[in-house]
Amino acid sequence: QAPVPMELCKDPVEDWEALVNRAKRKERSELDLSGWQKFGFATSRAQEFETLRAAGDDPPNIVQRVEARDLSVESFWERFETKGIPCIIKGIPEVEGWPASGNWTIDRLCQRFANVPFKVGKSDDGSPIRLTCGQFAKYLETQRDDSPLYMFDNKFGGSKEVRDRLLSEYRVPRYFPDDYMALAGEDGRPPYRWIALGPRRSGTVMHQDPLNTSAWNTLLSGRKRWVLLHPDTPRNVAKAKHVMQKDDDDEAINVFIDLLPRLRKQGVRTVEFVQYPGETIFLPGGWWHCVINVDDTVAVTQNYAGRHNFASIWRSARQERPCWSHRWLRAMSEHMPQVAEQARRLNDQDGFSMEELLRRNRERRQRRRERREARALRLARTRAGPAFDEAAWRRRRAEEASSSDSESTVSTSTSSSDSSSSDETSEEEEEEQQRSQAHSKA
Repeated sequence: QAPVPMELCKDPVEDWEALVNRAKRKERSELDLSGWQKFGFATSRAQEFETLRAAGDDPPNIVQRVEARDLSVESFWERFETKGIPCIIKGIPEVEGWPASGNWTIDRLCQRFANVPFKVGKSDDGSPIRLTCGQFAKYLETQRDDSPLYMFDNKFGGSKEVRDRLLSEYRVPRYFPDDYMALAGEDGRPPYRWIALGPRRSGTVMHQDPLNTSAWNTLLSGRKRWVLLHPDTPRNVAKAKHVMQKDDDDEAINVFIDLLPRLRKQGVRTVEFVQYPGETIFLPGGWWHCVINVDDTVAVTQNYAGRHNFASIWRSARQERPCWSHRWLRAMSEHMPQVAEQARRLNDQDGFSMEELLRRNRERRQRRRERREARALRLARTRAGPAFDEAAWRRRRAEEASSSDSESTVSTSTSSSDSSSSDETSEEEEEEQQRSQAHSKA
């Protein structure tokens, strides 16, 4: 497809800068626009970032690098996946002939999809924030933000045409043939794959991947810096809350420049390494990780469940996503009965009752609906003032709920992929989400 000239990327109605500023206000509502540059990592502290960009693996060669042309699938399973050891596989896009190899850069993708909106964040209510690639490209030309907006989209642009085109230009590496969660279908499936266009200094906060899934991440252009902490690391240590000072932040750039040195002084062992174009990171489930883009980057990543990690994922999914797991188990019984039998054996071994958890989850969902209804009522009453008619408001809510139920497919899913919270989120998780900022990525 012929490139779209950058001068055609302007939104015909509104100035791109206004749209970007609106996105930034939604993404981090606790900040005013000047707060996006309060640490000066692109200005007064730029040299600290340049020092980080120049750094190598620490300790040297701490994560093993292997060439794809020399690594069989069976050898990968034996040496790394079954043992839960991270590694870096070099050259997968070239060896497997990805059309994206050598062609996917931020500039080229922004030209190809100039008028296509991609997700750059979530608002406080969990709804997606989107910018077109053209608007995003203009933002990159001038941005000096400490932790810039990050185009990180599990819908691959949303439309089937764009998604199919992008997905046709790479493939799941041969080392990761299993995708057990796909048995339950795409409808309602927890988010599991993303395209990521990351400006320098952007990144993902310290986290563990959901449901104990393993992941692979292939970099097509630019460089990323990773830090890993062992799965046994306590959450409060991994999140570095105990070493944060007043006005500190937990964005990736703050982690690498400010927080990691303090953690290391306290004896916390960290694994840092650089990912180069053409390299694929294998990250076993449970490992804490934080990633920063030291250049402008393009990557694709996917989480998965398979033959070597199913037990830990099933134990997490049945607890955290009981409704979807019930559906998943039915699908496994139909398509992979031997895996379904393994799931039932794990339940028996652990004395785990899915029916009891489903009952508790229904009660929890009802309590959540009641809390949301109470919040909506308070907000409506505040906005309307003395003229508020509560009976009329309740009738409208009931009519809207009825209309919504009749027009949509009921899902036992864990969540919509664009929502930060779902009906299966525990009360503790919901409180944590309300405390945390909506700017952390999946």
